[in-house]
Amino acid sequence: MSMKTIYLVNGVTKTSIPWRWANYFNERSKINEIELLSIRNLRAKFFEIKNEVQIVHGHHIKAMALFLLSNVMLRKKTVYTVHGSYLFLSKTNAKLLKFIFKHTDKIIFVNKMLYDVIPDEMKSLITNKYEVILNGVETDYRYIKSDVYQKFNINETDINCFHPARFVPEKNHLRVISAFKPLIDNNPKIKLILAGDGKLKEQINAHIEALNLQNNIICLGLIERDEVYNFLERCDLFLMPSVSEGLNIAFLEAISMKTKVVVSDIEQFVYPLQAYNLNPDALNVTFVNPLDEREMSKGIALALEKEKQLCYDGLDFSLETMMKRYEVIYRNLVVL
Repeated sequence: MSMKTIYLVNGVTKTSIPWRWANYFNERSKINEIELLSIRNLRAKFFEIKNEVQIVHGHHIKAMALFLLSNVMLRKKTVYTVHGSYLFLSKTNAKLLKFIFKHTDKIIFVNKMLYDVIPDEMKSLITNKYEVILNGVETDYRYIKSDVYQKFNINETDINCFHPARFVPEKNHLRVISAFKPLIDNNPKIKLILAGDGKLKEQINAHIEALNLQNNIICLGLIERDEVYNFLERCDLFLMPSVSEGLNIAFLEAISMKTKVVVSDIEQFVYPLQAYNLNPDALNVTFVNPLDEREMSKGIALALEKEKQLCYDGLDFSLETMMKRYEVIYRNLVVL
């Protein structure tokens, strides 16, 4: 059986999760061709979707909600993957997600917690049509090697801690910066490297200045995916102590690169390891309380002292494992 699937997004962004998945599936899937499509191009693709596409798989709320209005005429099988927490949705997006749940054939959550936090009323809409499929990453990703330390003027003899994340409240930058203050006061060679951008940029910069940490916190702005991998290869520590997540891809990439990792002790990070019965220490993972700056400081210091473990192959979190589960869903939908 062969089929064509549309990955529907608000806008096409290279390095985004749907873009990575589409590329990976197209290179390796024997049954499915995937096209990444932004909602703005939906009208131009209307007749192609009607005649050639079997499944439309949405990844963003607004794009999927708009498509479902068109699907009254198209009558395509639909899948929607929930990547982020209901708790951080606007009122409008929460209403649209309820509409999506009601009218989509299959709902996928990338982490169990994302299902747990939705209201019971919404759970009742998807009782027999949802699954939890953990995100996967390319465990053998062939990135272009580059000297990112030289490019961004970073001293390799310093203790460099890498935190790549959007500048939004759930990524917890302000507490992370505060947690680094006593560490840096104790050891000026500790550096915090922030890669990202977003609505909290000015607030984050002001917080850095207020704590007089301009010499120890490096803001890179947005960087390329290959540069992220080069940082994961060289940094002393990867940080992601978020207050909420879906299943963070950078976290899985850091594990696959055998980087030392500090993440929140929230279920979104804890559950994936439990699901595969994995020992955090064997994966170089240290959990911290994301709401307690003092405990975060202690966890970071502890992680830096640990000996790096190099044995875990990361196959539990591979895109190959994830792809096989999605392909079962696609086949079942088309057969039905």
